[in-house]
Amino acid sequence: MNPKPDCILIRVFHLHLKFAYPNGFWKGLCETCLDSAQKIYLEVNKNKPSCRKGKCALCESKTGVFPAELEFPDFSKGIVKKDVNLCYRCLKGVDEAYIRHKKEMIEQEHAHH
Repeated sequence: MNPKPDCILIRVFHLHLKFAYPNGFWKGLCETCLDSAQKIYLEVNKNKPSCRKGKCALCESKTGVFPAELEFPDFSKGIVKKDVNLCYRCLKGVDEAYIRHKKEMIEQEHAHH
């Protein structure tokens, strides 16, 4: 039996760590947050909503960001939903991780049948 991971890994490019990690590094989002961020990515690509200046919650870059709602674990409250900002580059990483995750899920389903 294969244990299901808690987080789906997303490649993030941090401006201040670009020399230490030129290919980016990995941050994890739960499946619910990945789905939520994926919807933002699709909306951004379809409607091209205007972004505002802010700090990205994943890579911490101060750039154009889009609002998203993500869930964070809180030991006293369980799960807390927070409004965060995500930059386009991280949203693109979310899209890649989303596609990879869905493909892995389909492959696992076929392997069990």
